[in-house]
Amino acid sequence: MFPSIKSFQKHALGIPFIAIVILIQVIPSLLAVLLGIFILLLFLNKSFRTHNIYITCMMYINGFWISDYLSSVVLDSALSTEWRVILSRMSLIGFILPFFIMNKLNRTEINYLSVGSFRNTIYFPFIWKGLFKDPIWRFLIISSSIIIISFSFVIDFNQPDLILLLMCAVMFSVVNSILEEILWRGYILSRIVSHFGEKYGLIITSVGFGFYHYSLGIPWLVCALFSIFGMIMGGVAIRAQGLLPTIMMHFLMNIMFVLIGIIF
Repeated sequence: MFPSIKSFQKHALGIPFIAIVILIQVIPSLLAVLLGIFILLLFLNKSFRTHNIYITCMMYINGFWISDYLSSVVLDSALSTEWRVILSRMSLIGFILPFFIMNKLNRTEINYLSVGSFRNTIYFPFIWKGLFKDPIWRFLIISSSIIIISFSFVIDFNQPDLILLLMCAVMFSVVNSILEEILWRGYILSRIVSHFGEKYGLIITSVGFGFYHYSLGIPWLVCALFSIFGMIMGGVAIRAQGLLPTIMMHFLMNIMFVLIGIIF
């Protein structure tokens, strides 16, 4: 078999992961069927490395089911809209749980579940190559400034209860940014990069990250935009070898989204 065919077969394994991210949101009734398919593939395939990607898909399906159930319990409660949204993001703990258990049983070669380094370098615009090379701390300052300035043109600073909204934004962002980064960059990115390598693993994870937001009521076009944000944050996690820089970026983005009315 030619190396190019082997390479194609290896990279094609990223397609099922993206497919399940989308399908279990669009057709939730397929969840059990998809889980059964991946269990069957797991037993039929002899390759240990292929097993890892199937296991990742299975963990995602189980995590989605647990998270969706916990979220529905909170969203059906009598709490205010703001508290329901904030507390519903705690359901991500259920999403993380299968990956946490699997990580204890089968650690990946690559692990981004650490603080990371702000001194490592990152290139702009292509992460590994580009016109500009900066330490991550400087990249965060520049990118944060651009984000704040860009969103300032669409934030209504005269809206009533702005301070209360900002407080809700902080609470939501703390919960969401930490848990989503642990899930997507800490566990999923680590597993997929271990199988596909940094560049292709980043693409697969970022596309999945973007479109997983559809179940949260985000339109497909905005999900595609979130995939781009996911690629940037994933690139930072890879270059930093940890999550703290990406949590900070994610936190700021969530604050901005709340203030322009996307979340509440």
